[in-house]
Amino acid sequence: MNLEFNNLTYTVVNHRIRGKAKSRDILKSVNGKFFSGQLSAIMGPSGAGKSSLLNALSGYRSAGVTGEFLVGGRPRNDHEFHKLSCYITQDDLLQPLMTVGELMNLAAALKLPSSSSAAFRKSTVDDILRNLGLVDQENTRTEALSGGQKKRLSIALELVNNPPIFFLDEPTSGLDQVTTTHCVKLLRNLAKQGRTVVCTIHQPSASIFEQFDQVYVLAQGLCVYQGGTSALVPFLTSVGLACPRHHNPADFVIEVTESQSNIDTLSNLTQNGKSFQTDEIVKITNIVTNMELQVKKSEVQSPLENVTFQRRNSSTSVISQISNISSTMAWLKMRRLSTDSNIEYATSGFVQFRVLLLRMLLQIRRNTLGIQIQTVHHILCGLLIGLCFYGTANDGVQMFNHLKFCIGVTIFFAYTQIMVPVLVYPQEVKLVKKEYFNRWYGLAPYYAALTVSKLPLQVFLNVIFCSLVYFMAGLPVELFRFLLFCLVGNVVSLAGEGLGLAIGSHFSVTNGCAMGPLAIAPFLGLAIYGFDFAKSIPWMMNLLMKVSFVRCGVVALVLTVFGFGRQPLECDDLYCHFAKPNVLLDYLDISRTSVWFEIGSMVTLMLVFRSLCYLALRRRFAT
Repeated sequence: MNLEFNNLTYTVVNHRIRGKAKSRDILKSVNGKFFSGQLSAIMGPSGAGKSSLLNALSGYRSAGVTGEFLVGGRPRNDHEFHKLSCYITQDDLLQPLMTVGELMNLAAALKLPSSSSAAFRKSTVDDILRNLGLVDQENTRTEALSGGQKKRLSIALELVNNPPIFFLDEPTSGLDQVTTTHCVKLLRNLAKQGRTVVCTIHQPSASIFEQFDQVYVLAQGLCVYQGGTSALVPFLTSVGLACPRHHNPADFVIEVTESQSNIDTLSNLTQNGKSFQTDEIVKITNIVTNMELQVKKSEVQSPLENVTFQRRNSSTSVISQISNISSTMAWLKMRRLSTDSNIEYATSGFVQFRVLLLRMLLQIRRNTLGIQIQTVHHILCGLLIGLCFYGTANDGVQMFNHLKFCIGVTIFFAYTQIMVPVLVYPQEVKLVKKEYFNRWYGLAPYYAALTVSKLPLQVFLNVIFCSLVYFMAGLPVELFRFLLFCLVGNVVSLAGEGLGLAIGSHFSVTNGCAMGPLAIAPFLGLAIYGFDFAKSIPWMMNLLMKVSFVRCGVVALVLTVFGFGRQPLECDDLYCHFAKPNVLLDYLDISRTSVWFEIGSMVTLMLVFRSLCYLALRRRFAT
């Protein structure tokens, strides 16, 4: 499946000067073609636009990209194209706390059709692991793999559904010479089986350079060479740039691009990528009409067989079958079936949700250190707050201490759950974007699984905290009141987590650490405002305070502690004005509100925060 691009331009907005946006062209109307069955390398000095070109070709980056894209000689349909290609990032983003075998089985469960038998999935996984040399690491967790093993695993995961097009960003980055050689040979073998394999690489050694069939050299956003690796030196010699004997051609072509005059000369000769340099005429036969006849003859087969490789007999390995699949035939079939919404993903949304939920629960269970830290945190904070208000819940004199108790409990739930996603989630977003882009699953099933998977541990730890502070403070031993106390705490916790996820999905860890406290500060300010002059608060301020889920949590806890027929508090003084709970509720001007209304307000705010997170993910994944 040949890839072709014409007049490709990629523009980014760097910054604004005096209110005007200043833009810069990373790619400047470049042209080119990458052929099926060839291993192609995009080279160039740092900042030349290698990754930008790869991102634009793969569709991984679409904002600011203009130009014409052709696949198999036809205009590229992005929706269809994403089903037939995969993108492997420079950083080996792999799910942590999972073994190689488990991760491969996860990929098979998501990327192979639900109708596939368990035996077929297992044989598919086993064949890929065996052919990529990962059998011995099948029970090894991903974080314990070497750099080369991680790279091979990243490729193995995408081989499960046999995409005919591979994009790889710096696949040899961080690898030693031997591992780099093995990695490039693996990519070359994949290309010879009929795939189009395109990768970026900085300055390969001479032996690695010879492994590539085609090289595309960029400099300052312009194409200075496109063609076979063996034709590079003769091409440079023809323009007076003779490569010294025993000099690495890959190093030499980078060196000559240090001169602006050389860049202009070479880009003009190549017509900015329109000219393809070869030792002899390169003939790439791609007879579409014959393929269409084969497609018509094979229409009796299942449509899913067009996208995923099937076992034709028990003795044939999966990798051997891959080489027998025509990528052009798959492309033609996919075009005819593209209107069928059932092939959006290999599995249904419910299956994706179930598989992802089981995976997330497994990762949470294996994260023993994280569980221990959270458990110790909840217990210590519960003991500390419980000691601060030990036995004071029935004292009619300490009205303000009762308020402090409710405020302290609410702030604990809010701040704890906000900061964890802010610090952790930005890294997960990168991994989810890669899997989502490669059509593993949809965003809605993932987000639903993410929300549900966190509930068991979160609720369990919240109940432990609530039990400590509730009974140490001396609140009435009433099941309904205790359960309502736990419910309010959990709702505040979920709202805080939603705000943390919204921040984590928008910002990096560095910016999120600044945005987290900034975001929670207004909610805290509104939470403690005006309790001593509650009846004098303007109606507009009362309305604004409803936006603070922390304020709603404080009010709900006060109503839980002092409402629902609470008996008068003990009074050791001659007169305790707030000994009767109703007097306190009336003083705070919350006697006419309901705890259920406050809980409903927090649930609404929680849904708003989580919707912002979902929309942020859609926006980030669409660029």
